[in-house]
Amino acid sequence: MLTKLLPDQIAKFWDVIKYSIEESIPPIATWTPDMTNKILSSLLCGKAHCWISYTLEGEQRKLEGVVITQILYDDISDTRNLLIYCLSGYDGFQKDSWLKGFKSLVKFAASKNCKSIVAYTDVPSIINMTKKLGGEARQTFISLPLSKN
Repeated sequence: MLTKLLPDQIAKFWDVIKYSIEESIPPIATWTPDMTNKILSSLLCGKAHCWISYTLEGEQRKLEGVVITQILYDDISDTRNLLIYCLSGYDGFQKDSWLKGFKSLVKFAASKNCKSIVAYTDVPSIINMTKKLGGEARQTFISLPLSKN
């Protein structure tokens, strides 16, 4: 089950969320010592969203993964997309659970008038699943670092 956390829940589970973010920083980001604090600020003010995937085992919840999303707006084309900023899964992250969670993200993106869900990944299983769902997966990423002179 994928659940969008409220700000007080983000604060409560911050240690787990922070660890997940550090394990799955996207290639568009540059690590800085203050990065997780900036992400926390974005989550608490609603600029970004934190989702927790878990299963129920009796009365216990077993954490499966953490997803951070952000709505990107391209003002040139007037297009909104939901970016999966980072996704971190734990042992036992089941394909069925991922698909159910993805459906939740689709509903959320649609409610925010997004055209599509976009992400950066080089994980073969996620690329294959995206293609099976009718999505497009390109494995090209270009990054030209700018020197600081």
